[in-house]
Amino acid sequence: MKYRKGDKVKFLNDVGQGTIVSFQDEKIAIVLNDDGFEIPVLMIELLKVEGDYDFSGNENKDFNSNSESTIQQNNVVDNDDLDEDGLNTDKQANVFFALVPKDQKDIANSDLEVYLINDSNFRVMYSISKAENEFQSLFAYGNLEDNTKVILDTIKRDELNNFEEINFQLMFFRKGNYFLLNPINKTWNVKPARFFKQNAFGENDFFHENAFVYEITSEEINLADHVSVSDIEKSKKEKELKEPQKQFKSSKSGANPEIEEVDLHIHELVDDHSKMSNAEIIDIQMSRFTTALDGGIISGTKKMVFIHGIGNGKLKHEILKKLDRKYPKLRYQDASFKEYGYGATMVLIK
Repeated sequence: MKYRKGDKVKFLNDVGQGTIVSFQDEKIAIVLNDDGFEIPVLMIELLKVEGDYDFSGNENKDFNSNSESTIQQNNVVDNDDLDEDGLNTDKQANVFFALVPKDQKDIANSDLEVYLINDSNFRVMYSISKAENEFQSLFAYGNLEDNTKVILDTIKRDELNNFEEINFQLMFFRKGNYFLLNPINKTWNVKPARFFKQNAFGENDFFHENAFVYEITSEEINLADHVSVSDIEKSKKEKELKEPQKQFKSSKSGANPEIEEVDLHIHELVDDHSKMSNAEIIDIQMSRFTTALDGGIISGTKKMVFIHGIGNGKLKHEILKKLDRKYPKLRYQDASFKEYGYGATMVLIK
């Protein structure tokens, strides 16, 4: 995908959108987000939602996110989950379609944010359409990295009845050698009336908010239409006992003694933040960040992971700005996705 100044983009690995205002280099775009912050973002982590598309391939753009260096980087073989013969052993991929009410206090009347979730070690090429008479109308398409999720769109509450039938087409691939998975072509009869009820949305493994999560890759009958809420909760608990913890949640195992974790979520720092303004919350979180980092430097800590969550990106932006200005000699990077999702930054002290 090629980009130029003024393109409207969504963040593949974060919530929100913005406009490209400049370019830092051939790989990084500076995006002005909805909160007025200019944030550097890798172009491979952006999805263009507005702009001039020329399907002949002769687009007049400033930068191309699929540059030769990027392609070479993406062709590096991932050695995770390899058997002794060097073969990726995964034979299953789990992909979910989720609806998340924007207003959690008034779920029954809220607009719905639409997500696609790739809970697997495969990358996914996807095409999603909705039925309109005897034809299909394209809703979303693209590539989704392994173990991540992307917001596709927001459905207005009064438009929900237009989504009575959704079709999913998925293809799976990954770096290196892997077992071939059959493509998915699946139609979901949505029954929009169910989403006007608050109890259609509940706790889940992928969001802090209540959400409705539909498993596209499941070959089983969707039991949600036929069983009670208590049966669903019982099934979820049994599943949690059998399966490892989802990778979208932060790890606090402390398995690596060389890494110190600092949770910057406001509920971990104060007892009650209900009456605080957003500015006051950020001030407290940044004070904790600075104090913890200074302590780590003095004590000789090698690596520190600051868990800030995804949210709207403000806290992460402030952390990176502080690191660049006050600690220019320290290196930093996104913490392990498998351990923390996209909600943590690792600072390398030594």
